[in-house]
Amino acid sequence: MPHFGGSDMSRSEVKSFCRICAGSCGVRIVVENERIVEIRGDKSHPLTQGYACIKGLKADVENGPKRLLRPQKRQRDGSFQPIELEQALDEVASKLKTIIERDGADAVACFRGTPNYFNCSAYNMLPAWMNAIGSKSFYSSLTIDQSAKIVTAQRMGTWAGGRPRFQEADLWMLAGSNPLVSLSFGLGSFPSHPLNMMRAAKARGMKLICIDPRRSETAAFADLHLQPLPGEDPTIAAGLIHIILKKDWIDHDFCARYVNGLDELRQAVAPFTPDYVAARARVPKDQLIRVAEIFGRESRNGRCRTGSGPNMAAHSNLAEHLYDCLNVICGRFLRAGDAVDVQPLQPVPTPRAEVIPPTRPWEQGHRSRVSGFGTIMGEMMSGALAEEMLTPGKDQLRSMFVLGGNPVAALPDTNRSKAAFSALELLVAVDPYLTATSRLAHYIFPPTTQYEHPELTPYFMNPYSKPFAQYTPAIVPPPPGSQLVEDWYPLWATASRLGLTLNYADVQLSTEIPPTTDELLGILAKDSLIPLEELKRSPQGMIADLPPTVVQPARPDATGRFELAPPDVVREIRDVLHEAVMTAGESTYAFRLSTRRMRNVMNSDLQDLPSIRRHTPHNPAYLNPEDLSALGVAAGDRVEIVSEHGRIEARVAPDITVRRGVVSMSHAWGTSGNDTKHSGSACTNVLVSSETQREPINAMPRYSAIPVNIRKLSSPAHHSAQRSDDHIAAVSDEESTW
Repeated sequence: MPHFGGSDMSRSEVKSFCRICAGSCGVRIVVENERIVEIRGDKSHPLTQGYACIKGLKADVENGPKRLLRPQKRQRDGSFQPIELEQALDEVASKLKTIIERDGADAVACFRGTPNYFNCSAYNMLPAWMNAIGSKSFYSSLTIDQSAKIVTAQRMGTWAGGRPRFQEADLWMLAGSNPLVSLSFGLGSFPSHPLNMMRAAKARGMKLICIDPRRSETAAFADLHLQPLPGEDPTIAAGLIHIILKKDWIDHDFCARYVNGLDELRQAVAPFTPDYVAARARVPKDQLIRVAEIFGRESRNGRCRTGSGPNMAAHSNLAEHLYDCLNVICGRFLRAGDAVDVQPLQPVPTPRAEVIPPTRPWEQGHRSRVSGFGTIMGEMMSGALAEEMLTPGKDQLRSMFVLGGNPVAALPDTNRSKAAFSALELLVAVDPYLTATSRLAHYIFPPTTQYEHPELTPYFMNPYSKPFAQYTPAIVPPPPGSQLVEDWYPLWATASRLGLTLNYADVQLSTEIPPTTDELLGILAKDSLIPLEELKRSPQGMIADLPPTVVQPARPDATGRFELAPPDVVREIRDVLHEAVMTAGESTYAFRLSTRRMRNVMNSDLQDLPSIRRHTPHNPAYLNPEDLSALGVAAGDRVEIVSEHGRIEARVAPDITVRRGVVSMSHAWGTSGNDTKHSGSACTNVLVSSETQREPINAMPRYSAIPVNIRKLSSPAHHSAQRSDDHIAAVSDEESTW
């Protein structure tokens, strides 16, 4: 049992790290009477040096008044009643046994949400549990976020030696990525202090190009900002390739040795002339040519990276493929002898200067029973999840375990998703709060929150620019009188009741005695370059003193090559050209709705916390002030936003950084679609179909660049408008300062 607090149990300060995302920012936590009262960045932390984003500094996650503290069972009337933990587990295991025996193991599915990726013990338990019951119905947020990156890697190929690092690059080009707010991998590794990293890069002369419909916080640092219509990333990327190929700014040696399909790509993008791209994407022609010149001729180790913008719009797989083609034809990869980043917690394959050829896994193996989608990374496509629940027949999904996610809010077509989850025979959620998903669950197991259990920094990825790792014990105990579980425990406990042995990271777990979280972390770190016991003696983590790791030469028998223009990519390019003819004039819809990140919100997670609602009481529809004037609306006015598929209500807010013709809103916000009166949700997923406008390989929905119309509904009373104006001012200040 860990010792909580210091010698003075009334008040103490302890060191730990945040697990909201992969950044793992070092924090100092003030504890009073075994209760967290303050969280702030740790200025002495060896990696993050005091930086911590607002998302991870909310003490009310642990102390929120609506937090669930005991297991819950849904009643016939939809209400919940507390239930003893072991009784709930007995009932869940019994229902699972019935479903598996009657309908087969594939009728049982799981959904992994973003928080599960940063809970190391639970992350590995979920696939172990699915393998034990024999189900292939594994779903996650991966396939509804930026899965185009995986599709591109698996149909183009990847470079085994790695890519240029932000800290040495002479150019960074970001398309639809805003890492100064999203804190994503847009800067190559996870930004341990993104603003300082950007300032240092600019000071050493690095050029920054941003392609974004909004002059985002990151674009404010750009040497050149290309501001197109949302959804035109395939057009822009094809146009940049066209210019670079025509000007012959490619890496000829690299292409000759490692690339197939260069001539086919040249032919496919031939129609994307600067004049065509400028007219269609509505960007200045001279700026487009200048972007191509900086990237193709003036840079030597620059790189293009994309974010959720291109990855959530139509033709997302094509956009990602074409942007990465820029990296390939210009040879923007590390070569033999170049230094690479190291993950000290888990050995990784030797980096080599060779191509890992495409595998196209979706073309073989298991397929979804309704639409025939294959798998990527061993996972089924979440964009097709609702139809697998609602369509009768053999292997229809009857049960779902949800860990760390809120799929009802995150999936397309919110109303259909709600109907699909409501139709399940058994829905189990591990969730500290009621969400759109857990409200539909038959059983809810409330978990410990991040500072109530021990943890390691993510062992399965290499998000840092230095060989860093950290361990933290539990900082505070669960609240008095609570009956909480570790996220992994319901999986182990149900497997135990079903007589199934779990293979956890190649270690067989006991079916009789549950492991501790520390024991599970020890299994995961068994091959670590830093012994776990040594990490435990370093409360702020360690930057390992390891010999430099450099890219090795290619193996003599390595023959892999990048495939730039496979037939399906060429076909998609033609589809984009045809689509341009069909939508000329865009007379039906006057706006395109584009997704944006909010600084104090992590996707659909914990939006009802008091600290979040104070800053962000609703999901504003941001428009350029000139568009507000043209629509006859003012800040705080209610509007109806209508797409081909659905309609929502929202309150408008001015944002001069948004280009005209665009409405900018947060994705996966809220819990009930149109509930703007009370929660102000304005869930944009209501506007998205789960059956049409999805990608052919990965069923990725069109979450962004949605054609919409906007209509004024009413003007609020003076006091309501004033409250909205105050909120807008607060948001604007928050999003523009650090």
